[in-house]
Amino acid sequence: MRKKILYVFLATAFAAFAVANANGQSVRRATWQTSVDDSRRGVVTLGVRDKWGTMGRFTATFVAKIGARTFRGRMSSTGDEWAYIDFPSQFGNAAPTAGTYTVTFYVNGVVIGRDRFRYRR
Repeated sequence: MRKKILYVFLATAFAAFAVANANGQSVRRATWQTSVDDSRRGVVTLGVRDKWGTMGRFTATFVAKIGARTFRGRMSSTGDEWAYIDFPSQFGNAAPTAGTYTVTFYVNGVVIGRDRFRYRR
């Protein structure tokens, strides 16, 4: 009985690792473009794009930080279309302060880029 449980456990663990690894690898194989447009007051437009559309559908997570404050937003896209999101209006109940933020771009949980932007009211 113990042998059977061990085999089931190992098979499940291997399957979970293979799926996680496959998702990470496909994200890493894609050619990603990121975009930050902070030219307007009161809004910053952030974007992510799979340049060649190799991922098919993807979900981008945008994490903006200033000091100890963190703001998160998510947007999905398909193919080579841009996934755009506006900071702060599409970041939940964000009440940001003016200043320089760092932003980390994630696709399916994998970091694909980092940048900065200046938020002005």
